[in-house]
Amino acid sequence: MPQATEYPQKYRFFRALRPFSFSVALMTCGLGVTLAYKSGEGQLLRAILVMVAGVLLQAATNLFNDYADLGFWRRQTTTLAKHVMHQIRMNALCAMLLAIVACLLGLYLVSHTGWLLLLIGLLGVAGGYFYTAEPVNLKERGLGLVAVFVFSGLLMVEGAYMAVSGDWSFCVLLLALPLSILSSLVLLANELRDVEDDTRRRINTFTVRCGFAVGRSLYLILFLMLFVVVVWLAAFDYIQEPIWLLPSVICLYWPLRLLFSGQKDLTGLPPMTGRVFMVFGLGLMCAV
Repeated sequence: MPQATEYPQKYRFFRALRPFSFSVALMTCGLGVTLAYKSGEGQLLRAILVMVAGVLLQAATNLFNDYADLGFWRRQTTTLAKHVMHQIRMNALCAMLLAIVACLLGLYLVSHTGWLLLLIGLLGVAGGYFYTAEPVNLKERGLGLVAVFVFSGLLMVEGAYMAVSGDWSFCVLLLALPLSILSSLVLLANELRDVEDDTRRRINTFTVRCGFAVGRSLYLILFLMLFVVVVWLAAFDYIQEPIWLLPSVICLYWPLRLLFSGQKDLTGLPPMTGRVFMVFGLGLMCAV
C-alpha cells in the first residue's frame, strides 16, 4: 500500500474549520431570523443566540467532517500517520465541545418555544454526527449533498425561524430552498477540490463515486436549479424584490470560470462558492 509522505493540510485546525463555509450558517440562520422579524415575531436575544448556535454547529460539523479518514490513516505505518490521527482526534474533540455549547443554547431556546424545535435540533445534531460516523456515515455513502440540503438548509432556516418566532411555517421552508441548494453547492465545491485525495484515501464521496466530470456537471445543474427555484418563488410572490439577487449572479462567473477552465488546482473553488452563498443570502434577506 502506498504511504503518504507529506502532511495533508486539510487536517490542520484552521483548514478543517473551513471558515468560508460559515456563510452557510450565517445566511440560513439569518434568513430564518429575518423572516421571523418580518412576521412581527422578532426577539433580539433569541435572534443572537440562534446566530451563535448556528455558527457553532457549522464549525463542529466541519471539524468532525474528516473523522471518517481515520480508517485510511490506521492502515498507514508511518510516524506521519500518527500525527495526522492525533490531529483528526483533536479536531473531533473540539467539534464535540462546540456542539455541546450549541446544544445548551438550543435547550434555552427550546424552553421558550416547545418540543417541535427540540425535534428539529435533535435531527440536526444527528445529521451532523452521522455525516461521518458509523454505522450511517452519509459522506461515505455518497449522500453528503442530500444531507447538507436537508440539515444545513431546510432545517436550519426553519429552526432559526421557529426559535425566534415560536411558530412553524411552510412558507419558510419554501424560501429555504435556494439556500439549501447553495449549501449543497458549497459541499460539492469541497468534494471537487479534494476528489484526487479522497479517491486515493478511499473516501467514497458523491464525486468520487460518480467521477469528477459528473460532479462538475452537477455543480452547473445545481446553479441552474437555483435560478429556476428563484423564478418560481418570485412568480408566486414569495420573493418580493428579486432585483436584490442580481449581484449574486455576477459572482457566479468566477467559480464557474475556474471549474471549467481545465485547471487542476481548485483550491479557490470552495471560498468562491461560499462568497456566492454570502452575497445571495444577503440579497435574499432583502428580497423577501
